Amino acid sequence: MIISCIKNSRRIGGIFLSRTRVDVFNTPIPKALLKLAWPIMITQIFQTVYNMTDAFWLGKLGKVKFSAPTVSFPVIFIFMSFAFGLSSAGTALVSQHIGASNQRDAEKSAMQTLTSSLLLSIALGAFGFFSADWILSILNIEEVLRPYAEEYLKIIFLGLPITFLMFSSQAVVRGWGDTIFTMKVMMISVMTNVILDPFMIFGIGFPKMEVKGAALATVISRSVAVIYSIYTLMSGKLGFKIHIEDIKPDMKIIGKIFRIGIPGAIGQAVTASGFAVVMGVISRFGPAVVSAYGIGNRISSALSMIGFAISGAVTTMVGQFLGARDIKRVDETVRWGFIETFIIVGAMALLLFFFGDLVTKFFINDPEVIKLGEIYFHLVSFSIPLFAMMSIVMGAFNGAGKTFLVATINVIRLWGVRVPLVFWMAKLFGFKGIFYAMAISNALALLLGYAILKLVRWKEAVI
Repeated sequence: MIISCIKNSRRIGGIFLSRTRVDVFNTPIPKALLKLAWPIMITQIFQTVYNMTDAFWLGKLGKVKFSAPTVSFPVIFIFMSFAFGLSSAGTALVSQHIGASNQRDAEKSAMQTLTSSLLLSIALGAFGFFSADWILSILNIEEVLRPYAEEYLKIIFLGLPITFLMFSSQAVVRGWGDTIFTMKVMMISVMTNVILDPFMIFGIGFPKMEVKGAALATVISRSVAVIYSIYTLMSGKLGFKIHIEDIKPDMKIIGKIFRIGIPGAIGQAVTASGFAVVMGVISRFGPAVVSAYGIGNRISSALSMIGFAISGAVTTMVGQFLGARDIKRVDETVRWGFIETFIIVGAMALLLFFFGDLVTKFFINDPEVIKLGEIYFHLVSFSIPLFAMMSIVMGAFNGAGKTFLVATINVIRLWGVRVPLVFWMAKLFGFKGIFYAMAISNALALLLGYAILKLVRWKEAVI
């Protein structure tokens, strides 16, 4: 156990409480949700800055090179889905052990999550690096985009172990109930990326690397974040510590991590493959539509990330309440998650509806792309709050460790709804049909998630 004299910490009921940790059992649920969620929101904003920095500087090189990360993202997301899956398992196990006042078991689960993530990411990164060109050819990416997408992908794949460790370390700290630390880590990483991007893309003090420079800056900045995170976790400064002796594989814990994580990972991978198919349809309409979609999707994702932030808070709280067998507060947490998400995301989506053209112009001052961006926001913006509310359902299931339910929702909403709609509506309405399909599928996803939330038995701990 961590010694009781840890600076900036106090001990209650066998659990160490640092000044940045939220004690969800002694805080009103609406307040606890916001206290946990606002650092995650800021973290997601920093993540958006990450993406927008690349977009801003690559946009200066023209729409072809700007589009390289956009067409690469669905491929990256397929591989990243395994990081999300294992991270969800780490959050569920840590939060439920903390709720049950078993901190030492939570710490061991955290270390086993990090080790499992590292080993899996090495294998996936190697596969991705050597098969990047083959993957892009399968997706039928335009020849003009493919060389730039391939060089971007290969560097990202080399850095995949770093990315997995970043997500896993953040996940276990969130399970502990501290989201401020993960915000600080992301701030450090983003500022490193913001500084490195122009230098490495345009060759200021470095060889001019353009698209490769953007990818390399991303890997380096994430490496800084991982080094700081692992050091802090090993030091115990958060009141929560990983131990070197726990690096020895514990097959019981690893089995549980994979039982929880793999269904979610598969669901995310299948979802990501669907996004890759959608991107293949979008790319047929040319670089201007790809660029407009890339900008619109980034901004839409930024708003959805607010919902994901509250969802992350829901995951932590549901996990801890289930660990303590407090079902009443589980239900109250989910209800307040819906309310807060609708109010915050809805207000911001309304602004996008009116000012979507100005947002697009900020990235690319191309009249065709600006007009297409305005169309995107007019058609999609009102469905964004619905998609964000659906993430609250996902957060509840993740906190319970019921990731197979998350996988079920993801597969149905994308392959059962969005992909067929995209093909059908693109054929009927051209590129606008893609945007129609996105809006409709967002609404149907919320209905599906809510139905499963009410009809399926899921409020049981996995520890």
